[in-house]
Amino acid sequence: MSKAFSMIRISIVAGRLLVLSYFSLFVFTNMSAQKREHLIGFRAGYNISGIDTRPTLETKGISTNKNFSLLYTYYHDLWGTINLFGFQSGISKNSAGYKMGDDIITYDVISIPLVSQFHIDFWKMRLLINAGGFGGYRINKVSSDGTGFDEFDYRYDYGFIAGGGFAFKFKPLEIHLESNYNYSLSYLYNPKKYSSTEYLFTYPHSLIFSLTLYLHL
Repeated sequence: MSKAFSMIRISIVAGRLLVLSYFSLFVFTNMSAQKREHLIGFRAGYNISGIDTRPTLETKGISTNKNFSLLYTYYHDLWGTINLFGFQSGISKNSAGYKMGDDIITYDVISIPLVSQFHIDFWKMRLLINAGGFGGYRINKVSSDGTGFDEFDYRYDYGFIAGGGFAFKFKPLEIHLESNYNYSLSYLYNPKKYSSTEYLFTYPHSLIFSLTLYLHL
């Protein structure tokens, strides 16, 4: 009887050890599967900018190369298994503008992007897909006649960002080649700036081709 009781106790202890082993293996596997990557980088870009107007006016875009950003990117997995997600923010200074008739208007925007950066990793590369928004402030406006901002101009800027690109990993460095489309939901100026009866709505937009050099932390 005591021998049978001892066998039962041994079986219970063995079962507990087996469960504990499986649990430890599960925790270790999930911990090792978790991926956290922190990157800081400097971006330089080429910007093709312009405006959409309602009603439609004949305008032309301009291009600028004075577009720079300091960025922080955080890549993380989901539940230790799905390694597709990332978050990006920082501070940017972009030059933009447009041409209407003989008048060329340029301005700078200081902005903070908030972007979800989805990534698919393969070999030493990543496929990047960006979606998010930005908020900013317009500065340094210059028209062909030398005038700057007036009381009708809107200085605060906000809108959405969409784009993508490729990353090349050479740890501890990483290079991103991207194109991102920024569309502003804030008018450049009051729709009644030129007429109190015929409103003119202006929506700035930019297509930025960029190269970013990152350092893994």
